[in-house]
Amino acid sequence: MGISSGGRTPTLTELRTIDVSELPIPVPGDGELLVKLRATGVCGTDLHLYESDWGFMPVVLGHDAVGEVVGSGQRVVIDPAISCGACGACRAGRRSACTEYKFLGLTAPGTFSQYLTLPKTNVIPIPDSLSDEAGTVLEPICVALHLQERLQRVVSTDSQVLIVGGGPIGIVAARVLMLAGYEVTVVENVESRRTRVRSWGIECLAPEDMKPSRSENGARPVAVETSSSISGAEFAMAWVGIGGVIAVIGAPALQIRLGDTVLKDQTIMGIRGGAGRYPEAVALVAAGTLPVGELVSHRRSIADLEEVIIETNRNPLDIYRTVLMHS
Repeated sequence: MGISSGGRTPTLTELRTIDVSELPIPVPGDGELLVKLRATGVCGTDLHLYESDWGFMPVVLGHDAVGEVVGSGQRVVIDPAISCGACGACRAGRRSACTEYKFLGLTAPGTFSQYLTLPKTNVIPIPDSLSDEAGTVLEPICVALHLQERLQRVVSTDSQVLIVGGGPIGIVAARVLMLAGYEVTVVENVESRRTRVRSWGIECLAPEDMKPSRSENGARPVAVETSSSISGAEFAMAWVGIGGVIAVIGAPALQIRLGDTVLKDQTIMGIRGGAGRYPEAVALVAAGTLPVGELVSHRRSIADLEEVIIETNRNPLDIYRTVLMHS
């Protein structure tokens, strides 16, 4: 599972500091490919890591990208969740629980670098009909598919589902769960984002307009936290009430008293990535079922990386999703 970066490599060396260096182009080992990056998305995780120390520095950020295999020129997307394939969890089909799990842009060099060596299993060919831009918004689909799989083990489609946060991951999670048969509502503070959510055919309300969860059929209500905010997490836990399920995709810094979850008989599950689900995500986008390219609002050069992160953190409501183009 050797992942190496090379060429023009921007590294987050300390909080709010990205240093750019020119590294030798790495040589892939057995079972690996060398990929030259073409386009990469700027995700909320990248924005948070720039401002908050999660213990991963120094690190090359980025995890949602399209590249081409050096030698063949094949356009590919990159599954950023690297698993060993041999441990008990992997053999059981739970790659996100791999004991050797690595994730690009966190515990391994990410897609803001110019070149990466990657396991062949993490490099997925894409058709010409799938644009570079759309290919940089596939990881949210994979996360949503992982979410769907986990929820189906706990609740049926009779459950009412609330998605907290109307960003790209919130929209994609809502659409994937709706395709699976769930009744879904998104709650979002900002009117412009509510408008975007509704344009995808998803019910979206302001927090003050949300009614309490209902369970006339006895099904457990589900709240999916995608906002990464403390207020969003608190809203999710309050809304599901007694017996509810909270699935956490964002990473809010909320302290939870386990005694409260006992008294409310609640289930909390963390959704870590979407390992192994990229072929399904590619098929959904290529078929037009999930037109995630529409979520891209800004296009910039990778040379503008730090400027983009600073601007987005300063004005997060003005920038929905940025794609950075590698030269």
